[in-house]
Amino acid sequence: MNTELLRTFLEVAKTRHFGHAAENLCLTQSAVSARVRQLEETVGTPLFTRERNNILLTPSGERLLAHAENMLVAWQVALQEVGVPSNQSIQLTLGGTSNLWDTFLQSVLPKLSNEFPSLYIRTEIDTSQELTRALLAGRVDIVAILDPPTNVDLEIRRIGSLELMMVANRPNLLVEDIPKIGHVFVDWGTAFNLEQARLFSEPIAPILHTGQAPIALEFILSHGSAAFLPTALVSSHIDQGILHPIGDTDSASQDVYLVFSQKSEKLVQLAPIIAMLEASDIESEMTLST
Repeated sequence: MNTELLRTFLEVAKTRHFGHAAENLCLTQSAVSARVRQLEETVGTPLFTRERNNILLTPSGERLLAHAENMLVAWQVALQEVGVPSNQSIQLTLGGTSNLWDTFLQSVLPKLSNEFPSLYIRTEIDTSQELTRALLAGRVDIVAILDPPTNVDLEIRRIGSLELMMVANRPNLLVEDIPKIGHVFVDWGTAFNLEQARLFSEPIAPILHTGQAPIALEFILSHGSAAFLPTALVSSHIDQGILHPIGDTDSASQDVYLVFSQKSEKLVQLAPIIAMLEASDIESEMTLST
């Protein structure tokens, strides 16, 4: 299978436009069309239909989508692992949601490299659902997420919690004042998001919705509004009088989970890495990264 055909298929599926796909791939539109035709001939069925100037996936195209993604990722991993120097004998693919990379995972990477000199690390950033799919497909080894999956083939370990508090850039505010100044909705997992919504007597539309705490923090500092952010991230701003807690809200905590497959062929190699991640102090890591 020509991987460039799959890559072109995925780009057209993403953009829903042959011209845009051609621009993104630095190809001519005719080359993109030719690649799609060649792939359709290979699989023996149409993959796209045109409806009102819109490119849509056929049912066969929808079914091919996940397989194409898995095949390209597997091929990329194979190329990387084949090219790993002999002194790097352990390959680790570590995944996490964007908010966890921003808050503490990024500061763990140098420690892993120092502790395991032969370790070769790849990172993945995605949603909890996609990371769970990647685990089950064998594309990642370990993930850190906020919403633990229920699949029986996956091992789940609680590795700590994030202390969160609602802050604003103005003092003496209450929850009832937030609709006036604006709410920044930071995604801290399904369970916490439900509790966050219950704070307000009526639903309010956020002026910003993000999964990344640094983006929310920068927005509040420059524009105003309020958001739930990690205490470790905002404590220095509170001490300086730049940010202020919302008066009638309590700090809350969100558990962080480490997930890996019980059926992984690399489980013995991963065990000491998992143990190190379990022993990490998340709040301290966040303080270091900020």
